[in-house]
Amino acid sequence: MNGASARSPRWRISALHPTVPLLIAAAWVTAVAAASVLAPAQVRGPATLAAGTAVIIIAFLRVPKPTLAAFALVVLFYDTFSLWLGGGIEQIDEVVVPALVLISFWRLRPWRRGLFEPVRDGAILTVFVLGVVSSLLASVPHEIWLISLLLMVKVVAFLYVVLWHEYTEADVRQVTTAVGAVAFGVLALGALELVNGPALRAALDLPTIANPRAQLPGLKSVFYHPVLFSWFCSFVALFMFGYHAVYRRWPLLLGGLLFSAGSFLSGRRRGILGLALGLVGGVIADRQGGRPWRVHGRRWLPAVAALMALSAFFLPSVVSLIELTVEPPRPPAMTPAPAPSPVAQQPTPRPTAVSTPSTTAASVPSPATTPRPGAPTRPSELRTQDARLALYLTSIDVARDHFPLGAGLGRYGSPLSRSPYSPVYESYGLNFVYGLGWEHTSYITDTFWPQILGEAGVFALLAYLVFVGAITVALWRATREAASPYLYAFALATWMVFLHALVETLASSMFHSPPRIYLLFGCVGVVLALSRGRREGPS
Repeated sequence: MNGASARSPRWRISALHPTVPLLIAAAWVTAVAAASVLAPAQVRGPATLAAGTAVIIIAFLRVPKPTLAAFALVVLFYDTFSLWLGGGIEQIDEVVVPALVLISFWRLRPWRRGLFEPVRDGAILTVFVLGVVSSLLASVPHEIWLISLLLMVKVVAFLYVVLWHEYTEADVRQVTTAVGAVAFGVLALGALELVNGPALRAALDLPTIANPRAQLPGLKSVFYHPVLFSWFCSFVALFMFGYHAVYRRWPLLLGGLLFSAGSFLSGRRRGILGLALGLVGGVIADRQGGRPWRVHGRRWLPAVAALMALSAFFLPSVVSLIELTVEPPRPPAMTPAPAPSPVAQQPTPRPTAVSTPSTTAASVPSPATTPRPGAPTRPSELRTQDARLALYLTSIDVARDHFPLGAGLGRYGSPLSRSPYSPVYESYGLNFVYGLGWEHTSYITDTFWPQILGEAGVFALLAYLVFVGAITVALWRATREAASPYLYAFALATWMVFLHALVETLASSMFHSPPRIYLLFGCVGVVLALSRGRREGPS
C-alpha cells in the first residue's frame, strides 16, 4: 500500500499541466474516430456526434477550464475532421454549448455573483429579442428563425461560459502553451505545403478550395480553407508580438515573423490588414504609465520593422491584392436559375455547421415571382456585381423597407438564408449577383453587419455595436489592470487580436463563424474575467 501511494504521484498529471487540453482534444479525436469506424452507416453521423459530445461534457465536469480550451481547438479544425471522420461533427458546438451553459449555471450560479454588466449584456439581449420579434412579425417559418437564433446565441453563450469562471496566471499559461504547440504544428504543415502543396493535400485528403492569387500560393495547411489558416497565423503572430514587447525575447519575435509570413502566403487580404491594424493597436495600447518614447520604441520597433520588411518582400503581391480590393474581377454574367425541386439538394461549397430543416414541399418556400416595385430585375440594373458590396447596399434597402425590425432571422446574409433560399434575395434582384443566386450561394455569408441590419433592423444593429463597443472598451481597460507581466502580455495580445477580428467582420461572418470565434471569444472571456477579478480583489 505504501509503495503504491509513493508511486502514484509520479503518474498524476496536474489539472494545470499544459498537456491537459491537448489530451482532452486527443481523447475527442479518438472517440469520434472509433465511432465513425464502428458505428453502422445508418447512424454514423449521430454516433460520432454523440461520442464527441460525451468526451467534452465528461471532461468539463472534471476539469472545466482546460476543456474549454480543448473545445475551442477541436472546433477550429472540425471542418477537416468532418472530411476525415464523416458527417455529424459539424454540429458539435450546437449540442455542446447548451450543455456547457446548463452545467455552468448549475455549478457557478452566476446570477448570485453579480456578473451582469447592464450595457454589454443588455445590448446583446436586445439583439436577440429584436431578432425574435422581427421573425414573428415577418412570419418567418419557426424552423428557420429558431435555428438562426441558435447560431447567433451559441457563440455569445460560449463567451459567457468562459467569463463566469475564475482564472489565474497558471490557467493562462496552460492555454497559451497548448495553443502554441498546435500552432507550430499547423505552421510546419504549412511549410510542407509550400514545398509541395499537391502532395500534402493528397496525403491529408484535403481538397483544393481556392486557387493562388496575386502570385501567392494560398496556403491552408491542415485547415479546410486558406481563410482559416490566414486568420490563425495572424492570431498567433499578434500574440507573439505582444509577448515580445513585454519580454523582449528573440524567439517570440522570430515566431511572430514566421506566422506573419504564413498569413501573407495564404493570400487573404483581411488577414494581412488585420495583422497590421492589430499591431498598430498594440503599440497604442502599450503606451501607458509615462513610459519614455525611447523605451516604448525599443519594445515595438523590432515587431514593426519585421512586419514592414515582410511587406516589402511581398510588395508586388500586396499591390496586386490591393488592386483586387479596389477593382475586383468581374464575375460571370448570371441569369436567375429556376427554383429547385423540393427534393433537390442545394450545392454547398464546404461542410456547414448549420442543422437545416428537411427540404420538404412544406418547408421550402417558393421564390418571389413578382419583384417589389422599382427593384432591379436585370443584371444591367444592379448597382454592383460584387457580392459583398451588393449585400451591404441592399441591407440598407431591406432595413428601410422593413423598418424598424428587418426581414426576420434566416432571411438575409445568414447561413439559413441559403437553404432554403430566402425570397428576399430575389425580391431585391440579388439572385442576379454571382455567389448570391440559386445555383451558387457561397458568398451569402461573406459579411456580418449587413446580416444584423437586414434581418433584425436598425435598432438591433445599434445594439450589436454597443455590445462590441463595450467589449472593446473593456479589453482596452484590461491592459491597464493586469496583475503580472505575463497576464499583461495576454491582455495586450487579446486586445490586438480583437481588433483583427473587427477587420474580419467587414468581409466575413466572423462573429458567427464557429471555426474561429470560439478561440477568439475564449481569450476575450479570460481577459474580462481576469479584469473583473482584479477589480473585485481576493474573495
